[in-house]
Amino acid sequence: MAAQRQTGRIPAGLMGPPRPAGSDAVWRAFGELDAQRQHSDAGIPQPIQHRDVEAWCRTMRVPLHPAEIVAVLALDGERRAVEAARLAATRPRDVELEDDDP
Repeated sequence: MAAQRQTGRIPAGLMGPPRPAGSDAVWRAFGELDAQRQHSDAGIPQPIQHRDVEAWCRTMRVPLHPAEIVAVLALDGERRAVEAARLAATRPRDVELEDDDP
C-alpha cells in the first residue's frame, strides 16, 4: 500500500482477485486493526483479539455480523502465517557443527 501511495500504481505482485461483493466492512476492519496491532520484540505480529474487533466496531460504529468477525480473524491468521514464513526465511540458520569424536 505504501508503494501504491508513493507511485500511484499497485505493484504487479500485489494484484489479487477482486474482493467479494459486500466485503468492504470486513476488509476495512482488518486493514485498520492490522495497522494498529502489537508486535513482539522479535517483530512477530500478535493476533488480533476479539476485544480489538469489538472496540473497533464500537468506535467506528460499524456493526459486524459474527460471520464477518470470523472472516476478520481468519484474515489475521493468514497475515500472521505469511509474516511468520517471511521471518523464518530471513532468520540466519544455525550452522551444524561437525563432531570431531571418532
